[in-house]
Amino acid sequence: MAHTQSQTKSIPNLLALAVTLCGALALPNTALAGKGASYQSISNALATGHRDSIIAELERAEKLPCAPCIDLVRPLVDHDDAAVRDVAAWWLSKRAIRDQVRDEMFARLTAGNSVAARNAAEVLGRFKHPDALMPLELAIHDGALSDDARVAATNAVGTIGDFRGKALLEGAITSESAPVRAAAAKALRGIRGNADGIAVVELLGDDDEQVVREAAVTIGVLRETAALADLARVVTDASFSPAVRKEAAWALGNIRDGSVRDVLKQVIAEDPSMLVRGTARAALANLR
Repeated sequence: MAHTQSQTKSIPNLLALAVTLCGALALPNTALAGKGASYQSISNALATGHRDSIIAELERAEKLPCAPCIDLVRPLVDHDDAAVRDVAAWWLSKRAIRDQVRDEMFARLTAGNSVAARNAAEVLGRFKHPDALMPLELAIHDGALSDDARVAATNAVGTIGDFRGKALLEGAITSESAPVRAAAAKALRGIRGNADGIAVVELLGDDDEQVVREAAVTIGVLRETAALADLARVVTDASFSPAVRKEAAWALGNIRDGSVRDVLKQVIAEDPSMLVRGTARAALANLR
């Protein structure tokens, strides 16, 4: 009987142990995130060539004190995969070598190699320091660089988000390159403290649909009332794709000005796209 009572008393202890073990099994995805990496584990991940393995290992190595690891990670800023380049820049941004890498990226922007300049702009965007704004502005307007490189420089200004970047991006919306104009319109949404989209209104008359689409979204996000008439024109113009008309309808709803009520009712009644009509209905319900 004494033995049976001892077994009975041990049951709660066994249950507690089971709960503890279950919790421990969950640790690799929670409490151990960012821990457990090493030079060898990073090297092994790179050897696989698998994007997800590389990204996961660098994320685990976020706080790893490993100076030799820099030599493994630094070349990844030129990896073919944008996601790998991004995580490498993120990892380097947390190291003491950050300023040295930044200066190297500045030099790349003016070296005449578009791929190197694109990658440099991405790194500078991830570093998020406003001292990169002037070099990025020069790259945005460098006609010798490819559109990809100039777009990356434009995106970086928005990623940095410093208010001083607003004027740079407003200058970029006059670029002869449609991809740069579209990127500038989009990047303005990332500028902290930006309260107006007046400079973007003219892009609603752009010849490039992607430019118009990004302009419509930015105007909606910033609730720029000066664009109401132009948005009304875009949302009712069947020559634009449904994707563009949808964003114009959304922007009208987000601005919430009741003066466009009849325009949205017209879209609901006449637009051939169910997606556009649905967006217009939601926008109409959102008006003051």
